[in-house]
Amino acid sequence: MMKKYDTSLGFMVGVLVLVFGMITLTISPALASDPVKVSILTDMSGPYAGITASNVEAAKMAIADFGGKLLGKDIDFVYRDHQCKADLGNQKAKELYEKEKVDVIFDCPNSAAGLAVSNQALLHKKLFFSIGSGTTRHTGPDCNRYTFDWAYNDYMLATAVGLWAADNLGKKWYTITADYAWGHDLLKHFKHALESKGGTLLGNDMVALGTSDFSPYILNAMKANPEVLVLLNAGKDGVNSTKQANEFGLKKKAKIVHALLFIEGIKAVGSDVFADDYVTGAWYWKSKNPGAKEFVEKWRAKFNKPPNWMNAATYSCVTQYLEAVKRAGTKDPKAVIKQLEGHKFRDLLANPGYIRPEDHMQVGDAYILRVKRPEEVKEAWDYFEIVGVVPAKQAHMDPNETGCKMGGF
Repeated sequence: MMKKYDTSLGFMVGVLVLVFGMITLTISPALASDPVKVSILTDMSGPYAGITASNVEAAKMAIADFGGKLLGKDIDFVYRDHQCKADLGNQKAKELYEKEKVDVIFDCPNSAAGLAVSNQALLHKKLFFSIGSGTTRHTGPDCNRYTFDWAYNDYMLATAVGLWAADNLGKKWYTITADYAWGHDLLKHFKHALESKGGTLLGNDMVALGTSDFSPYILNAMKANPEVLVLLNAGKDGVNSTKQANEFGLKKKAKIVHALLFIEGIKAVGSDVFADDYVTGAWYWKSKNPGAKEFVEKWRAKFNKPPNWMNAATYSCVTQYLEAVKRAGTKDPKAVIKQLEGHKFRDLLANPGYIRPEDHMQVGDAYILRVKRPEEVKEAWDYFEIVGVVPAKQAHMDPNETGCKMGGF
């Protein structure tokens, strides 16, 4: 009886091993043939296109420099244009996650669009790295386990240059603010920085994204007689508002501080328009960070100009994601997220950089940049002078104060 029992048991075990082996043979090739699929969702034809469209090239360069392969397969790459529109960003993100089966979405300028994509990431349980969307809600009340915020946010932009400007340029301000989530967030943080230094906000105008005529708002600012005009906009809006501030003579009476300012905008209209204006920067192309020189040289050879800081942030972010997948040995979102949380690194963007597990903010030092006057520009595209460095701990909100309640998977 004992021998029969052993034989039957052995037979059953053998059958189970054979069945599981067949299942493994059936499933494994399918999993092995499923490559990592990376996507960029950015503004390629809207108001920020001149700044952000090139993030597609930065992602491609990061993938190529990584070796183009991961987990034994070629890395797939796609990109989509959301035209800086929240509804279109939401639709494109849904299509990318569901139909195109991407593993990760990067970038997404426009805070309302970024928040929509972040929600899609949570619904689909796939990763999203915000680069162009600066709202602090990504690392605050709307934080989630699948969203990371890279290089900057509104708090960093406002706090670093805001505190510096209040100490060095004057304490009576007037603000002109882009009327959407990003602008509203900036205004809150700039005002807080000003008031913490005993300053006064004399007035503010909310202005629709894509506005070309800023004259009514410039006139309002001139009537208020501020020491500092703060332009809480970017891209074409930043260029138009600055040009008109010059044309109306406001710049002769007040210093100008920008929320965002890129070398492309300065190049387009000339450094005389922005001369002696100030802005916070997450990076500058003359950075001495490891790998920065090589990245800049490669970029200039291909595009005949240096990269902007969003290009550098995109390259950094894509690279760090690919490295996390490599460390995890899988593209499974949970495993990759665990590799990213608390990770410390040094690269072209951040030296050092750190990904906070509490709110998924990637933190690094902030730079205070002054636009050079035309006679100071001795090299093509070298429009900024670094006048200060704000350490990461001071430049970014304390994670205990963000309001983030990080959920599970």
